[in-house]
Amino acid sequence: MIFDHRVYTIRANRLHDFLKIYETVALPMQRKYLGEPYAFFYSEVGHLNQVTHIWKYESADDRQARRDRMTADPEWQAYVKKVAELDLVVKAENQLLRPATFMKIRDI
Repeated sequence: MIFDHRVYTIRANRLHDFLKIYETVALPMQRKYLGEPYAFFYSEVGHLNQVTHIWKYESADDRQARRDRMTADPEWQAYVKKVAELDLVVKAENQLLRPATFMKIRDI
């Protein structure tokens, strides 16, 4: 099992714009291809204007196959283009994480 940990830094004063378009356009497509997010947060203290989401996969191959299907969807491509045109994302980071053997992972 692996976790895809993604952190997006959103342009100042645009967090709610990003969250609105994400919830209405991106999230339904991600649910279709990736399943339910394991976690989804935004920052209020510390590094502001950051959105963090975590996705759970059986393996790196499972993750890649699901993301490839989503990326090929014209609706997803339109979402990515719209976010770029609106200049909402300043920085994107992601890590693939593997849980320690002693960590009990909850099912969702």
